[in-house]
Amino acid sequence: MVRFANPRSRHPFHMHDMIRGQPGFAEETLARLRDLDGRAFLGAPRRILVTGCGTSFHAALLGARLLQEALGTRTIVHAVHAYDLLHGTDVPRDAVVLGVSHSGATSTTNQALGLARRSGADTRALCGLPGSPMGEVAEEVLVTGSVHDHSWANTMSYTTQLTAFARLAETLAQEPRELFPGGVEAVPRLIRRALGTEPAIRRLAKRVAARDRVTFLGGGLDEVTALEAALKIRETCSFPASGYHVEQFLHGPFLSLDRREALVALRSRQDDDRETEILRGVARTGASVTVVGEARGAHIRLPPADRLLRPIVSVIPLQYLAYYVALERKKDPDVMRSEDPRYRRGLEPLFA
Repeated sequence: MVRFANPRSRHPFHMHDMIRGQPGFAEETLARLRDLDGRAFLGAPRRILVTGCGTSFHAALLGARLLQEALGTRTIVHAVHAYDLLHGTDVPRDAVVLGVSHSGATSTTNQALGLARRSGADTRALCGLPGSPMGEVAEEVLVTGSVHDHSWANTMSYTTQLTAFARLAETLAQEPRELFPGGVEAVPRLIRRALGTEPAIRRLAKRVAARDRVTFLGGGLDEVTALEAALKIRETCSFPASGYHVEQFLHGPFLSLDRREALVALRSRQDDDRETEILRGVARTGASVTVVGEARGAHIRLPPADRLLRPIVSVIPLQYLAYYVALERKKDPDVMRSEDPRYRRGLEPLFA
């Protein structure tokens, strides 16, 4: 398990620094990839499998969607969890397997890349740090940064990975401006504006922490943002959390709602009256509902962003929420319970 230097015992914890520093980290990623030739990096495969674990798998899910939109029907792009690649998913010989990791040291991802390479597939990596073990496994590596995320609850690693995927997709698209009308260079500015939600999210955290659990909802690409938000709040303080597609939530999970639950819904300009109807139904159960997004009427407003860049922006307030709920619950958001001997005994051999 990673042990971070200079632990802190009060706000601002390292996670807060990492959240606040994301505009600069995104700028570094874009600068590193300014001269990227996506076709030279990936070649011209018939199939691309994007893989990772944890937060990096969520980045892989979104990255696969970005690459598919950029490549159109020329290539089939799928996200497959590294565990599944390692334990049973056949890797076609004509595929490129693209591993995603911040540290480059995630053993399951690296083993999956190694197996894919031995199977005859081409291997590539998108890694947050230079000189990593992943660089020894993959045939080609895109290094997206130089700073290790200083908290177990990785934040800047996720947004820099998504920024790198956006840049890669931009270089692959026949019409980049159709894919990203505002340009990928807008990402640091959008993140900086989203950081302005901190005071409102801090107030929301008090209400969420007073409940027994929280559910995050999102449509389109923000379905993945909902999953990442649930993962993040569990990492920071073990608060019970789930993430769902807004429509999928109706098919079972809705029936467990009560006044002990907080619900945070992401809304974009593209969401229609159907989400409004769903959220009204949720509110009738007594659950606390907060809408975050660029849509008119959102309780916490975000800057408008291109559809494919929106998940980089919409995750920012939810990172803050995970941080401030941890503070409300008197937890250290940086350590993911690794200071608790019971959890360390369970986790340490699994992260070896």
